[in-house]
Amino acid sequence: MGLFNSASGINQTVGAVQSVFGALGGASSVASNLSAALSANSLSSGLRALDLPSAGELVGDTMSAIASFGGGDAPSNDWRVRLSLPTWPSFRTSPVLAPLKDAGGLIFPYTPQISITQATTYTPVSTVHNNYNFQAYKNSDPGTIQITAPMYCEDPTQALYWIAAIHYLRSASKMFMGNDPKSGNPPPIVKLNAYGNYVFKDVPVVITGLTIQLPNDVDYISCNVVGSAAGQIAGAADALGGLASTFGASDGLQEIFGGVGQIAGLLGTFGVGGSTSGGVTHVPTKSQFTVTLKPAYSRTSVRKFSLDQFVIGGYMNGATGYI
Repeated sequence: MGLFNSASGINQTVGAVQSVFGALGGASSVASNLSAALSANSLSSGLRALDLPSAGELVGDTMSAIASFGGGDAPSNDWRVRLSLPTWPSFRTSPVLAPLKDAGGLIFPYTPQISITQATTYTPVSTVHNNYNFQAYKNSDPGTIQITAPMYCEDPTQALYWIAAIHYLRSASKMFMGNDPKSGNPPPIVKLNAYGNYVFKDVPVVITGLTIQLPNDVDYISCNVVGSAAGQIAGAADALGGLASTFGASDGLQEIFGGVGQIAGLLGTFGVGGSTSGGVTHVPTKSQFTVTLKPAYSRTSVRKFSLDQFVIGGYMNGATGYI
């Protein structure tokens, strides 16, 4: 009650001050009032002030406002910088990556800086009794794409998106191995889109580098992260298997724990097993992501490449975004 009483007292004080200023305004010169009323600046200021609260009172519940990063598949006119989610089920069903799935991929919410490099290699051919070497063409390389993106977090929704972005970039730069159903496969290829069809349109890329700066001169905010229940089962089974090995348990018991872990991992891959609390994580209010990408084209698509088609823009709306 003390808090509400204090707020009421403040409102009364503000009202009294407004009354005093109103009385002073009424005592001002009529000529001055007319001059101010006819002033273009005052007129435009008055128009701008329409529908605004007279004393800057709070309108609505600002505490319920949350961030939005868009959703679903990218519309044709969406020119934001976006990395797609891999089609493998674990990326689509991961509770940690849910903010990215809802947004339609990893969208950099603040305009990043993008550096593009391309190279063409020639081998000099030396000939005797000649003033100039001949340049023999060897190959062309689409080069490296580096994205340097600022990231700001002002509420738990943005913090969860920040965590999902880091988890996505870490996950997409690791290979399938161990108990994975696709064990032995390299890291997944993702699609890069940005700034329209003639800049980056469905360019297949792999993540070759990731740098994230966590400053020491900014605030950190906390948020609750949702984890996978199947992941908890797999972790517990691995721990029990290691404990059984430490105390010399039979190979059969160790295999049972290992089998439980494999089953839990497979369930988690296909989104079975529910979710559990992943604990509280702290996220910087200001940070910077630097992501290095390399275009990755299949041999089949490269064999079908035509420079004539490329020059006239024939690949701009195709499934393979050549650059």
